[in-house]
Amino acid sequence: MKKSLLTLACLSSLTMLAACTTMQSNTIREVSDSNVKQCRLLGEVHGADAVFIGLSASVGSRNAKARAMNDAVRLQATDVVWAQRGTSMTNEWVGKAYACK
Repeated sequence: MKKSLLTLACLSSLTMLAACTTMQSNTIREVSDSNVKQCRLLGEVHGADAVFIGLSASVGSRNAKARAMNDAVRLQATDVVWAQRGTSMTNEWVGKAYACK
């Protein structure tokens, strides 16, 4: 019985770790609309995580933001303006990526 519980605990921990999204190293600034008036719009960035809600909402929000920021890295953005930030109910981050000089 103890061995089964230990195995279950280990598998649960591994599942939680595997579900985490890593944010790529970047120097992207998170700014407001007023900071990107002279910048070129590269496109929208989006990240969502429906796995972690409720008690694990902070993990889901971090994963969703990391996915959106990774989109910005792929677009070679220097700045991101968020239109929607993750909440405990949605865990969705939506924004626009810009290239600024």
